[in-house]
Amino acid sequence: MEPSETNFTPTDLRALLPRGAMVAIARTLCLSHVAVSRALRRAKPTHPAVAEAVRLIKEAGSQTVRHDLEQLTK
Repeated sequence: MEPSETNFTPTDLRALLPRGAMVAIARTLCLSHVAVSRALRRAKPTHPAVAEAVRLIKEAGSQTVRHDLEQLTK
């Protein structure tokens, strides 16, 4: 069974972000780094930080790389 590309676990969501993205999200949304980290850990899709993180992940192609690596380990 293949993992769905839209399902993230909180750990995966933070791990897939490019370096420095959490700080950039915090600055863009005028939130603290801690607030962004908590939002990403909870991974509620309605939170603006989560939406921005998903956009950055798709833009960076991290999700595709993760899927390719999973395929190699099978």
